[in-house]
Amino acid sequence: MSESRPTLMEDLERAGRESMPHLLGAIVSAVVSLLVPLAGIVAAYSGYRLTTVMERSWFGLLFAVFGVVSLVSWLVLIWGPHLF
Repeated sequence: MSESRPTLMEDLERAGRESMPHLLGAIVSAVVSLLVPLAGIVAAYSGYRLTTVMERSWFGLLFAVFGVVSLVSWLVLIWGPHLF
């Protein structure tokens, strides 16, 4: 009796049923953070929350890391000249 791991689509469907705001928040805010880096905070939080819902934690971590990188790169761009 071995349990099979759900496919990515099944995992996404489950995340949609259990935590639709975090799934949509992660996807939309990650795209928006390309233009408005402060949206990276929402991407990071929503991505982190997806790690608790989905079996594939890498999917949520991908959005979390993308949001943090977007925010940090913006901060370095703004504050970088003052630090060096």
